[in-house]
Amino acid sequence: MVDAWSDRRFHEAINALLRVVLVTYALFQIYTSFFGMMEPLVQRGIFLGLGLGSVFLLTAANRLGQGRPTVAVIVNVLLAAAGYYVCFHIVFSSKRLSDFMVELTTWDIVLGIATIGLVLEAARRTIGWFLPVLAVIGLAYYYFGHGVISGTWQPPRVSTLTFVETYYASTEAIFGYMVDMGTRVIAIFIILGALLLSTGATEIFIKLATMIAGRSYGGQAKVCTVSSALFGTVTGSAVANVMAMGPVTIPTMRRSGYSGSYAAAVEAVSSAGGQIMPPVMGAGAFIMAEILNIPYSQVMTAALIPALLYFLVLWFSIGMRARRLDIRPLDRSEMPQWRDLADPFTALPMYLPVVSLIVMLARDFTPTLAGSVAVVVLIGTLFVLRTLRCLIDGEPHKLGATYRTLVREILKGLYDGGKAIAMVAVLLACAAIVVKVLTATGIGVKISSLILSFSDDSLVLVLIFTAVLAILLGMDVPTTASYILASAVAGPILIKLGIEPLNAHMFIFYFAIMSAITPPVCASVFAAASIAGENFWRVAGHAVVMAIALYLIPFLFIFRTGVLMEGSAFDIIHNTAMTALAVIAITGASAGYLLGLLAWPMRIALYAGGAMLFYPAVWSDAAGIAVVVVVAALSRWRTTSSRALPPTGRAALDKRL
Repeated sequence: MVDAWSDRRFHEAINALLRVVLVTYALFQIYTSFFGMMEPLVQRGIFLGLGLGSVFLLTAANRLGQGRPTVAVIVNVLLAAAGYYVCFHIVFSSKRLSDFMVELTTWDIVLGIATIGLVLEAARRTIGWFLPVLAVIGLAYYYFGHGVISGTWQPPRVSTLTFVETYYASTEAIFGYMVDMGTRVIAIFIILGALLLSTGATEIFIKLATMIAGRSYGGQAKVCTVSSALFGTVTGSAVANVMAMGPVTIPTMRRSGYSGSYAAAVEAVSSAGGQIMPPVMGAGAFIMAEILNIPYSQVMTAALIPALLYFLVLWFSIGMRARRLDIRPLDRSEMPQWRDLADPFTALPMYLPVVSLIVMLARDFTPTLAGSVAVVVLIGTLFVLRTLRCLIDGEPHKLGATYRTLVREILKGLYDGGKAIAMVAVLLACAAIVVKVLTATGIGVKISSLILSFSDDSLVLVLIFTAVLAILLGMDVPTTASYILASAVAGPILIKLGIEPLNAHMFIFYFAIMSAITPPVCASVFAAASIAGENFWRVAGHAVVMAIALYLIPFLFIFRTGVLMEGSAFDIIHNTAMTALAVIAITGASAGYLLGLLAWPMRIALYAGGAMLFYPAVWSDAAGIAVVVVVAALSRWRTTSSRALPPTGRAALDKRL
């Protein structure tokens, strides 16, 4: 009994420490977003240090809560203390380490090696084995490669001192530009998303999505796609979308007539698309702007039409399946009222921060300032509106309780935001280790040359290799890491072949997103399958069939550049219209339904028509449009004819279809 009591007190102490650290972590990010960043090693050291230590402290709290042995908990507490210390050593030694003539002490070297090990272990706990193992292989190649490899692939000789200077005691690797992007830009948007969720935005998202999509065929499944798109504008995370929306949307889709596996696939694919939906998108989009040295608003503008095309594919795929299954739209009685969405006390706290964010990004304010202003607008709006509600209701005596509730919601949002930032911090640090290996050894250039030699300088083959590379690197790692690694290897190749840098990086970023729904390892599908309690492979199969047209959209960034808002107004409109028709045709062929049921010859013809529309030429546009129109008319005629037949005739026709 004494042991149980002491374990409970220990658990409470760790949780209290975690709350203090993670809320402070989030407040630190808000403060520096408003009042400016500290010098690089100090800012990045605090950012990574609080994140690295907190990952181990979270593990300690979880294991203690699961009744694990005290020894395992104490080990994780010690690892947490080490994680905090090794990074804060950089903070307190920043002036000494910034001196060009500095000589590292033995203690610096020991802490540098320990930091690399801690980052790799923390990354393994948060994102799985793939990226940390890749980092270990890269580090071994970098440090030992000169002595064991000869010829073209031999890396330069590296001393232990140079190794530690590069990875730890400088702003080149672990404390480099990726961690800088995390603390300058990504963290504030994570906090904004967490605060929106903790203060009730999820309910508004679902109500707004229901108003938009509920009365069309596909009903609840389309509501899922719209709500995930809206949710993605402030979170930029596929798995976060699934975990937040899936428990609500998947059971609702099931009740409306969809199978559990199909409902889970809709949620997974929709949530992955949230990462390309402006204004926030995924963290990789901010890194893209940094790599290309362009305003984030330019990336956001280029992503708008591809995002709309992504959800257009899902919209039509769901609608076609719903018509085949005769799943009716929602009844009017099931629809929310517009007054629910227009109620200022519930709607304004969501609308105003998002609107302020979009306006500031459109006016080329930095994403950091735009995100921090949106956070302040959210908190200020909540405070003012909840005060007014108490006064209007004639209940000023409830102000104290109202403020306490609001403070609890805000603290929960800050805590959740701090926890998410910690995981992003170790992800970025681990990815930075791999990228530094690519640049320091020259292996990135060698791999690029190898891809070029395999493809014989063929642009189409290079694009296919790049797409496969981005998806493979996305196995078991978040989109951000997949994009960073793939862009480091394949980005220079595409640019060398004459593709504009933004187009090349958007191509890679899009396929990094697609890795979240592509078997065998696809995080958002796995999360959705676990929520639905369905077989992973069945959910993955539905996701791939639903996403067939999505895999083709990025190739249009290269061949129909108007979809990235490039060229004249006519080019943009024409390319977008042809692309939309192409993806609708391919989606219809995959679903077996357009304006009616499709026989296999009609589906093959529709695939061919969609393929013609991908090729940017007048003759292919005309031929593709003609094929799609003819197939659509035939499918409508066959379906209308089947309805005129007696039941036995309809059954025979359905069997042939």
